[in-house]
Amino acid sequence: MTTDVWRPLGLEPSDSTSYDALHDGVPAWMEESFWAWMKARFTVSRIASYGQTLRAFDIALLRQVERKCRVSIAYKGTGLNDAMSFIRARTEETKTQLVVADYFLSFHSSEADQTQLETILHESGSMWKVGLRANRPGLLRRVPEGVQASVDSTISNSGHAGARLAEAWEAVFGLDPDPSRAYALAVKSVEDAAIPIVSPRDTNATLGKINSQIRNAGDWSLPLQREDEHAPTRTTLLSMMKMLWAGQADRHGGHHDPDLVITQEAAEVAVITAATLVQWFTSGAVARTGTSKAPAS
Repeated sequence: MTTDVWRPLGLEPSDSTSYDALHDGVPAWMEESFWAWMKARFTVSRIASYGQTLRAFDIALLRQVERKCRVSIAYKGTGLNDAMSFIRARTEETKTQLVVADYFLSFHSSEADQTQLETILHESGSMWKVGLRANRPGLLRRVPEGVQASVDSTISNSGHAGARLAEAWEAVFGLDPDPSRAYALAVKSVEDAAIPIVSPRDTNATLGKINSQIRNAGDWSLPLQREDEHAPTRTTLLSMMKMLWAGQADRHGGHHDPDLVITQEAAEVAVITAATLVQWFTSGAVARTGTSKAPAS
């Protein structure tokens, strides 16, 4: 059995990178499938006086979409096909197609509806996927499946730290990302995971203070059986934590740059780094060796 990824007939190997790339928005090859899914959300069934079931346009739902999504569509007719043409043109103009789809996922979709949209997104090479955001179905930025599975496991098994990490993940990979908030939550998730292990008597310790305690003790490490003499685990652990702390340049207090804006790329690095650190601390991988070592620099 082959494990090769299927690609269209005639696609040159040199073109595979472009074909496999993830696409934002609603690319042309996804439009008809996407709008068929959207049309089903706006469709209601009504029984005519002569007993036949008719498909009608849900104008009340459109008004709700406008209010909730803060998008003006302003269609006032009743015809289903005319309405969908109008909605499609208006949301394409304002680039809010995915905003409306995200709203439907959260409030007007069944599990089958969610699966159907995820299939459309996945097969179209969309950079968006159906996931959970704020404990509701919604759109999240797609990441490699192995990374997603690892983070999901950490979130599920890490208590309060996992809950914070989930918020950070949503803030950085959601439809409306907030890099500064995501970075701050990433830091807090590591604090939540590390405080019970490193500083149980100081429940308000910051990551900076935890870093100092780990540095001064010099004997916190990871359970590798063999280490590189130039990169022992105690140094690698501390370096990752110091990197995360120093990188939050927009935090209040301490050394910060009030004019610096946390970028999306920086927030993604912070959240994925935090996921690793949270897993290490909550799983018991980070521990003291019991023998004093020279403090890491």
